[in-house]
Parts: sequence; structure tokens; C-alpha cells
Amino acid sequence: MLTAIVMVPMSIVVYAHPNADNGMPFWVFGLMAIGLVAFAIGYSLFLDWFTPGAEDPFARYRRSDR
Repeated sequence: MLTAIVMVPMSIVVYAHPNADNGMPFWVFGLMAIGLVAFAIGYSLFLDWFTPGAEDPFARYRRSDR
């Protein structure tokens, strides 16, 4: 969600003014992707820290093999 708040206006500006990026290096996009994946994993671990052993709310919708 936070990424959408930043990336959507930035993409509109770059589309309207292609020279506005001021020569962004090619490796920045890979670095941002790695950062976003690390943030997602970290956020998941952070939530698991608050709710260890929490019950799966979608367990009732899964097929039981028993």
C-alpha cells in the first residue's frame, strides 16, 4: 500500500516528463525490489511475534482429508 502511494504519482510524473528521473541508475530498481521483499518478510515475522500459534482463520474453508 505504501509503495502504491509513492510509485503511482512517480510513474505519472515520469510519463509526463521523461527527463524528470535525472539519470537514475539501473541497479536502483533491483535494490528497491530486494528492499520490498525484505520488508514483506520482516513484516510477516513482526506479526508472528505478536500472535505466536494463532489459529488460522481460513482453516474452516480448507478441505479436510479425514
